[in-house]
Amino acid sequence: MVPIRDRDPSNADLQRFTSVTLSKVGDVQVAQGDLAGALKSYSDSLAIIERLATSDPGNAGWQRDLSVSYEKVGNVQVALGNLASALKSYSDSLAIRGRLATSDPGNAGWQRDLSVSNDNVGDVQVAQGDLAGALKSYSDSLVIRDRLAKSDPGNAGWQRDLTVSYAKLAKVHRQFGDKPKARGFLRQGQEIMARLTKLTPDNAVWKKDLARFDGQIKELGP
Repeated sequence: MVPIRDRDPSNADLQRFTSVTLSKVGDVQVAQGDLAGALKSYSDSLAIIERLATSDPGNAGWQRDLSVSYEKVGNVQVALGNLASALKSYSDSLAIRGRLATSDPGNAGWQRDLSVSNDNVGDVQVAQGDLAGALKSYSDSLVIRDRLAKSDPGNAGWQRDLTVSYAKLAKVHRQFGDKPKARGFLRQGQEIMARLTKLTPDNAVWKKDLARFDGQIKELGP
């Protein structure tokens, strides 16, 4: 039986449908703990969307699809412990998202995508012991998230994104042994989470985040 993706290689809609389907299969495999299977599904999906994106570099939707495919492959590679490959995948995703964000600075979704990619790269750099590289990646993410949060103070999601950046930067500075800087970032995150928790007292996620900031500040000591 001929695979769907091979039935009509010139049909872009069919090819993208196949890529999306393979990606969804990969999502299920991840949920089931089948990381090897997920990596295969995501890689097959990536190969298809890469061909589409290459055939039409101006198609922003396909470019974003490609960045997501690289990200999903990278996530599995991290889970499998293959940090070098994950860094490459995340960096490829970051490069695409950087181009998209530059091409349309007013697109908040693309700006947020870029911040997520910077975080992904930073997380791998921390795992590899490259604290200087991680500090740069997390700082780049913070700049974007700070800008988004200021542009819409009522967007709780963007406010929480900002606290994630503060927490990651605090972690790196703590590993550097710079407690004052770590404490400063943690307090900024704590302030935001305290505000969000006050606005929605029943939000368990906000409460947990606030407790985490409280605990980490306490751990640092005077």
